[in-house]
Amino acid sequence: MRGTILLFLLCSLEVSAVASSRFDLAGYQHADGAISLGYYSDYVEPYFATKALIVASDAGLDVHDVAERWIAWLLPRQDKHGRFGRYCRKPGQEWTLCAAADADDSMLALWLQLLYLNAPDTGLPATWQRSASKAKAALDELRNARLGVYHVSTQNHVALFMDNVEVYSGLEAVSRAQQRFGQVQAARTTLAEAEKLDAAIQRVFWNKHAEWFRPSIQKSRPEFYPDVVAQVYPWLADMPMDSNVPTRDAWTGWKQRFAADWLNKRFDPHPWGLVAVAAEKFGDNDSAACWLSRSEPLRFSNNWNVLEEAAFQVIESQIGKTSTVNPSACSRVAATQ
Repeated sequence: MRGTILLFLLCSLEVSAVASSRFDLAGYQHADGAISLGYYSDYVEPYFATKALIVASDAGLDVHDVAERWIAWLLPRQDKHGRFGRYCRKPGQEWTLCAAADADDSMLALWLQLLYLNAPDTGLPATWQRSASKAKAALDELRNARLGVYHVSTQNHVALFMDNVEVYSGLEAVSRAQQRFGQVQAARTTLAEAEKLDAAIQRVFWNKHAEWFRPSIQKSRPEFYPDVVAQVYPWLADMPMDSNVPTRDAWTGWKQRFAADWLNKRFDPHPWGLVAVAAEKFGDNDSAACWLSRSEPLRFSNNWNVLEEAAFQVIESQIGKTSTVNPSACSRVAATQ
């Protein structure tokens, strides 16, 4: 009897642990599966929703159910060219297309990544495969054959560093999934595309002398976003770097120069939780904990969105809730400045 009770308790704890690891989108995901940009908002920006699901999944949170509902909602809204827009609705009315996507290259890559990540080992379901084929064709159309990088859209021929890192990450993920499906040749082909893109990114955007990625092929005045935030993206994607500085040392250098500006939101009002995800990835729990404690009061505010929520839940899942993290974390980060 005592053994039965113990087994029951252990099973209950296991179920509780699994439940606690689920990505909670209450207030963001609507009954029909749509995922809004803000908390209980009527505006859907597919890039942020899809990126949030991928960030959560990469960190080990269970996104299966919310991702399948999101895919079922967005898939029929893909246009005949394979692209997606942004969607709005008035209270009590249906969702309507209200704007074009901000950037087709990154959105198409993220969509492919989400489909392949959530597909069973048998491969993409037929409807997902048709959608993926359209998205891949649309993405291929954006590749600049001379430079080897991707344009923002067919109308905007600027190539952006962060977008291209997301395309690289998407291709890498697709290749791994194809390997899982047993599609060995397809996996090799996709991996070769990713490796070519990595080489092109280093050639087009990397300033080896400054150890710094340019945010765009266009010149612009440096800003915290995109210039400073952009440096974090290759670390999140585990992208090979043409650098003499080890990646962990590069993070330490970034932290020493910019952590105060980031955590105090000195130049940008947004929390930039992806930086905290990178910090945790490098084992820098002090920076992640400091961000967590300072961001909790911002949750559900105007400068909070579903991607910040994903980062928040990722950090909580890795280092604990704000009530349990070390209260001196921010002081220790400040001491490194």
